[in-house]
Amino acid sequence: LIKFRRKVIVDTSFKFNPYEALKSILKITSYHTGDEFIERTAIEIKKLFQADLVYITKAIDFNPTTKVKILYSTNNKIPNILDLNGVPGKFVFDNKIIKIKEHVKYNFLDLLDEKFESFYGIPITDGTDNCVGHIAIYSTNIRELPEEINDIALIYSRKIEREMRRIELEKENQLIRNQLQELTITDTLTSLYNRRYFGKVCSDVFAQVNRDSTKATLAYIDIDNFKSINDRFGHEGGDFVLKYFAEILLEHSRKGLDYVFRLGGEEFCVISIDNTIEYANEHMNRIMNITSEKFLSTRFGEITLSIGIVEFDKNFASYDEILSLADKKMYMAKKSGKNTIVK
Repeated sequence: LIKFRRKVIVDTSFKFNPYEALKSILKITSYHTGDEFIERTAIEIKKLFQADLVYITKAIDFNPTTKVKILYSTNNKIPNILDLNGVPGKFVFDNKIIKIKEHVKYNFLDLLDEKFESFYGIPITDGTDNCVGHIAIYSTNIRELPEEINDIALIYSRKIEREMRRIELEKENQLIRNQLQELTITDTLTSLYNRRYFGKVCSDVFAQVNRDSTKATLAYIDIDNFKSINDRFGHEGGDFVLKYFAEILLEHSRKGLDYVFRLGGEEFCVISIDNTIEYANEHMNRIMNITSEKFLSTRFGEITLSIGIVEFDKNFASYDEILSLADKKMYMAKKSGKNTIVK
C-alpha cells in the first residue's frame, strides 16, 4: 500500500519591512476616515502581511466575547456576525497576540474552504485595556512571523481603535442632531409636524406642482366646538382629544405621500402628494366618519370636523394663497352648519 502525502511548503519568502509598514499607516491615516479607513487598513494589512484573508472586528458581547461584528473583510463571504466558537480569533479576546504557525485547517473551523495553515491575531483594546475587537490575518502557507512584526501590528490596532471610537461618536452626534431636527419640526403635544415645517413642505410642493412633476391637495381641518370641550373637560381633556385625533390622522394617511400637521390650537392640515381633489374629498370624508365613530366610544361623545380643501395650482401666485383659500373654505364649512367639507 502506497501512501501519498501532500507536500507542505513553508513560506520563506515573507520579508517584512517595518519602514514600509509605517509609511502605509501614515498614508491611510492622512487620507481616510470612518468606514473607509477600516476598509483601507484591512486591504493594506493584507498586502503588507502577504496574507490570504484579513478581517477587522468589533466585539458584540463581553466577558466572555463569543460573537463579533465584521467591520470589514477582504473576502465578502465572511458573515457579518461571526461566532468565535471554533475559530482562532477566540483566543485573541484574552487580550493576547496569537500566532499559529501551522495546522489551522486541522484544529479550527474552515471558514472559506481555503485550507488556511497559519493565523495571526491582534487584539484591539480600548483605553482601559479591554479587548473590544481584533485583526485576523490568515495565510494558506506555514509561516514563522518575526517578533518585530508585533509592534507594527499593535500600531495598526491602536489606530483602528481610535477610528472605531470616532465612528461611534459621529453616530451618537448624528442621532442627537436628528433628535434636535425632529424637535424643531415636530409639535410637542401631538408629535405631528408643526407650523414651522408646514411652510417648508408647502413651499416645496408648490414648486413641484409648478414644474408639473406632481399633483397635490391641501386639507385645512378644524375640530368643531373645541372650546366647549375645554370648558367641559378642562385642558387635560382638550389635550387628549387633540392627541387622539392626531393618531387617527396618522393612522389613516399614506406614508410618504400625506404630510400631517398641527398648525396650532385645534387646527390641522394635511398636504397630500400625487393626489386629486376628488381623492382628497374621499379621504377627508373617511377621516370624518372614523373620527365620529371612535370618539363616540369615549367620554367626549361625537366629535365633528369642518374641512376646506384646495388643489395646488400653478395659477396661484404663492402657496400662501393656497393656504388662505383653504382656511376660508374651512370657515365656510363652519358657517354652513359644521361637520362638513367645502372644496
